[in-house]
Amino acid sequence: MEDSTDIQNFCANYGFHQEYAVNQQLQEMNKQEEEMNVHAAHYAGELSRGKLKLNDLETGSDMDEVPFLSLAPFELLRNNPRRRKNTEGVKVRDVNGGANVHQKLSATQIMRLAGERFIQFSSNKFININNLLHPYGSAFSDLSPEDNQDVELAQILLTAAEKVSDQQYDRARKFLSQCQLLTSNTGNPVQRAVFYFAQALGERIDRETGKLMPKICTETDELNSICVASRFHASYVALHQEVPFTQIVHFTGIQAILESVATKPKVHLIDFLIRTGVQWASLIQAAAERKDDPIEHMKITVIESVNKERVIATGKSLESFANSLNFPFSFKIIFLPDRNQLTEDHFDIKPDEGVVIHAAFFLRAMICIPNCLETAMRVVRRLQPSLMVVSEVEANLNSPLFVNRFIDSLFYYSALFDCLEDVMKRDDQHRMTLEVSYGGGIRNIVGNEGEERVIRSVNLDVWRSFFRRFGMEEVKLSNTCLYQANLIIQQFACRSSCSVDVNGGSFMVSWKGTPIYSTSAWKFH
Repeated sequence: MEDSTDIQNFCANYGFHQEYAVNQQLQEMNKQEEEMNVHAAHYAGELSRGKLKLNDLETGSDMDEVPFLSLAPFELLRNNPRRRKNTEGVKVRDVNGGANVHQKLSATQIMRLAGERFIQFSSNKFININNLLHPYGSAFSDLSPEDNQDVELAQILLTAAEKVSDQQYDRARKFLSQCQLLTSNTGNPVQRAVFYFAQALGERIDRETGKLMPKICTETDELNSICVASRFHASYVALHQEVPFTQIVHFTGIQAILESVATKPKVHLIDFLIRTGVQWASLIQAAAERKDDPIEHMKITVIESVNKERVIATGKSLESFANSLNFPFSFKIIFLPDRNQLTEDHFDIKPDEGVVIHAAFFLRAMICIPNCLETAMRVVRRLQPSLMVVSEVEANLNSPLFVNRFIDSLFYYSALFDCLEDVMKRDDQHRMTLEVSYGGGIRNIVGNEGEERVIRSVNLDVWRSFFRRFGMEEVKLSNTCLYQANLIIQQFACRSSCSVDVNGGSFMVSWKGTPIYSTSAWKFH
């Protein structure tokens, strides 16, 4: 693992923190300080039309003053336009088929409303638990009782996060204890999300105060991790059958690859992270059916660092499938425990091969080991592929500022918890396994800093800046890719909640308006 200073320097050099650069943050804070008076007046007007008025709030001994400028990072909760699509909620009718009773809000919408309410109370410079639990007034009169409770719960979580950011750990624990009383890992999606985020904040406090000691990995832990990995794979497959996220990513990539090698008699696909490799069976079948300019041979080269046996089994399965189609195919594994040792000589590129590179959810794992990321990109540049397809998590979970990272991860994971609520029962064991995995990611993102924070991702705009530094340009994904992506969505029961949006020349896969994954294609000038 690289030194945390090296990580920060590399990320700054390549734009991974450009959205949250410290000097930009200070400028934004100054700008937002002026704007918050306007926002505060607006919310005061909203409250004056209801039963609750700012001047009527009760005060108590637990009241603590909040610095006005400390709220600026939390403005991300309000100033987040890319997550404002599809925000009207789902209309719920009563059992007799009467008029609409209320709007059913998604978990992400709940978090945004909680953020607005949090800012409203904090703009008054005073927060205590009793204030947070007041009725919201006429502005939220259309919310169901459950949604109102969820807004209050999320607001308490945000207040705890603010206290952690200000290193007011005793006060933060008071709010986290409220979260623990009101949440469960078997409740609704908001309660589940808050449950795991509260855990993460608690662990962060313990680390900061020296109460959490590093865990020594034992042989039993290794065996348990293997069992958990096995259960997660089965749970991932179960999710794969209910939600089209990965299918869209895979088949969009396959279509883009086929288009880029449309006239090439020999194709060499380099996969930086194959995982199950099931999608390449579809690529092989599509290539075998190509009548114009038939493919004489296809080779897939895989880079693997951990589980060589699994990849060998995947290769044999693909070779068997290709043989059943009488399609000329070969499979090669480059086993490199240290990916920093990768060179272009490993790939045995032939002059008449059309080279394409597939990097799905691989580059984000390299952000915390920047020398490996640089090595990989230098090799890519020397290989000069006709196309490089990149799929990544579409979220900024790498800000050096804790508050920004907390809020972005809260939006992102809330959408995932909301998704599981719609496609799996609450007591489904696969759902529980997936959420435990999400909880591990949340704890790492929220609870750790420096080299211990290994789960990192950045959004498409940051990757664009990164690739351009290596002389790459974005390739527009075709209308055929978009058509196929939408066709896939229509095959799923959750089709009304899932969408593919065009962003520049790339695609974003979203859940109820919150981006989950992005897929983009690149080539060298």
